[in-house]
Amino acid sequence: MPVGTISSSPDTVGVAVVNYPVPILETKEQVVSNCTQIANYIEGVKRGYPGLDLIIFPEYSTQGLHPQYWEDLTTTVPGEETAIFAEACRKNEVWGVFSITGEANPNGKPFNSFILINDQGEIVLNYHKIFPWVPVEPWCPGNETKVVTGPKGLKIGGVICYDGNMPEIVRDTVMKGAELVIRIQGYMNPSKEQQRAIAKVRAWENTCYFAVANMAGRDLVYSYFGQSCIIDFDGRVIAECGETPNEVQYGLLSISAIRDARKHWTAENHLYNLVHRGYTAVPDQGVADCPFDFYKNWVNNPEKVRLDVEDLTGKYPIPDKAPASKTV
Repeated sequence: MPVGTISSSPDTVGVAVVNYPVPILETKEQVVSNCTQIANYIEGVKRGYPGLDLIIFPEYSTQGLHPQYWEDLTTTVPGEETAIFAEACRKNEVWGVFSITGEANPNGKPFNSFILINDQGEIVLNYHKIFPWVPVEPWCPGNETKVVTGPKGLKIGGVICYDGNMPEIVRDTVMKGAELVIRIQGYMNPSKEQQRAIAKVRAWENTCYFAVANMAGRDLVYSYFGQSCIIDFDGRVIAECGETPNEVQYGLLSISAIRDARKHWTAENHLYNLVHRGYTAVPDQGVADCPFDFYKNWVNNPEKVRLDVEDLTGKYPIPDKAPASKTV
């Protein structure tokens, strides 16, 4: 897609990604004040990019991850924080992606949540991070990918930070119909180059748009590298921020272009080719059966696969956290 414009059209979705400055917050009052700042941010970006349909803020941009007070900042969805975001989306007639870390979980530890709010101020998607970043993150893992219809009919799914390192999550999201996969992240150095590469690979291997919003700056623990970006479905960068906090990048996603590619590409049509193996040699639609023993075994006998993997990796990734061996 061409870049350099601030508008959009009936066929294009105008998307902005934000290098939000990492917040250091200790109280609920500070969180609410930060939410108001995010709401004001939305108003300013919409004024500067009148074609804006969707704005994306990073993981941890709402509450941060304070090493001491994080549990005190747990909230609900919906709650006071999402109410502020909902009003900003409604007022500015845009969709928004926001982070809640953590969302109260009646059955255990809080969730790390990806919240999509539409231009009417309604929460239309609440995705819980499936792969929390161990051994640091305290969040209860989710167990379901989700996709909804977004602005102008574009199909949207979401993943959170470390999720994106697992190709299965993005593939499952795309197989549910996602045309845009959004990755909100709080990724720190030294992983910058790997994460920039992953964004392009995930877009290419899934014939999908891929948008990343990452934090920038430093909190009490880490330095975050920014590089929020928007990637085309052929793995090319449409727009990318640098490392500076408060940078915003804007790009256009053509709905008709991605749907045309998915219908008419051949050698590069990875979604079709995955379940039509060798259709040139095997008339008329190739082979649909899954050829991967790992996936078949994982579904049918997950505990055995857990043990098989531990033969490769070891049983305890942090040796000094392993239970003491029993003596007789």
